[in-house]
Amino acid sequence: MSVNPTITPPIASDVPPKTRPKPTGRDFYYSLGSPKTIVAPMVEQSELAWRLLSRRHSPSNTLCYTPMFHSRLFATTPIYRSQSFYPPLDGSNPDRPLFVQFCSNTPEDLFSAAQHVAPHCDGVDLNLGCPQGIARKGKYGAFLQEDWGLIHSLVSKLHNDLEVPVTAKIRILETRERSLEYARMVIGAGAQILTVHGRTRDQKGHNTGMADWGVIRYIRDNLPREVVLFANGNILWHEDVQRCLDATGADGVMSAEGNLYNPAIFRSDEDWEKRFPRMDTIGREYLNIVQKEVLPGLEEKGQKLLLQDPSITAIKPHLFKLWHALLPKHTNVRALLAKSSARASKSGDVLEAYETCLMEVEKIIKAELSQNPEPVDENGRWVGPDSPFEEGAEGTIVEIDGIKFNRLVPWYRCQPYHRPLPEEAVKKGALKVRKGAQNQEVGDRKKQKLDTAADARLATEGLEQSIEGERDVVKGSEVSGTGTGTEGEVCGQLRD
Repeated sequence: MSVNPTITPPIASDVPPKTRPKPTGRDFYYSLGSPKTIVAPMVEQSELAWRLLSRRHSPSNTLCYTPMFHSRLFATTPIYRSQSFYPPLDGSNPDRPLFVQFCSNTPEDLFSAAQHVAPHCDGVDLNLGCPQGIARKGKYGAFLQEDWGLIHSLVSKLHNDLEVPVTAKIRILETRERSLEYARMVIGAGAQILTVHGRTRDQKGHNTGMADWGVIRYIRDNLPREVVLFANGNILWHEDVQRCLDATGADGVMSAEGNLYNPAIFRSDEDWEKRFPRMDTIGREYLNIVQKEVLPGLEEKGQKLLLQDPSITAIKPHLFKLWHALLPKHTNVRALLAKSSARASKSGDVLEAYETCLMEVEKIIKAELSQNPEPVDENGRWVGPDSPFEEGAEGTIVEIDGIKFNRLVPWYRCQPYHRPLPEEAVKKGALKVRKGAQNQEVGDRKKQKLDTAADARLATEGLEQSIEGERDVVKGSEVSGTGTGTEGEVCGQLRD
């Protein structure tokens, strides 16, 4: 049988999506390129320009998520939809594979919103992990986790009716057994990939704590191998990616904060220069992406809407995070960046204020390196941040192939942010302890003294009544976070 040479046989991408079988489970994962590195969905932080930058510094099959979008607003408000996701740019070839994430509590709204993005992405994700107060108020994210019937209807609606696969991102529950039941329910509803954040809903802000990889491992071991699982949490360094894969058995590892502070966190190069890029060079690359790859495609929106695009409004918080180790040393840059914004200028460059900040950073780093050159090897390359382990030495202890090192990244190179513990945050003024919480601490101290003295029969009935009163105060105590300093005000909390 001959083929008419004037007719090109259709390829998969030419066939209308609804006529193609929708991939499921591990076949879906394979169709994405089997990604092991995933850039997390982050509110107002995983927008197009940042995804393009992250992809440049990650394995080619890295999967990225959009920020979380509100399904009802996306479905019913054209201006919100256009400002959130702009198909001529979002979901284009350089921006794949891509999942679009929504929060929702109404199956019809979720489906309507998802239909708008389905032709421009590889999957639609349901956010079941947002722990913030706004999610509690709106009843979405992690605050749906008590309503399994609603979650099932949300996921199954997309699974049954949407042309692309549905996925979901959850947090662990109070026990590993309950977490497994939860995961099974979401998968049973039709989620083709499940991301498990190894923290509970209450672990957020300065009370974030460590993610529990053990619970993720328990879920993985008790699900069929056909189920694709991503792990989220505790990724500060590149080495943590493989550690997480080994510990959890997950198919891929998702990073949120780690990616924001160092978009090269997924790089496995032996070239340290690429794994910990200088803040001036990564800043230049980032602004070039916005200037050359994003702005031209936004011009038809008009300048007012252009300046409101997520790739523009996110510049300031991104630079605060990229430069976080430099800013305390050079408060002039911090002040300059705090008052910067994208705006119309005589030069026609809407990024002029950020260019001014970047030039100041370039000048500072150039001066630093002229006075304190980095140590290099015989090929003239930076020797890296690791030195043989020495107890009490400066830096962070890391372990590579069973060998410990002290890692000290220069302040002018991208590096992770170590979130202070609650007591450290209080000392720094980043966390304010309210009166009720102070009463809790007093009550805890008195209770400890009472327990210690109980064996000596010093606990009188009056003391016991006093402690009961303090316990009542403890129940009503609370700790609140307050954004202090310009960076806290600008960046806020990550909602992943």
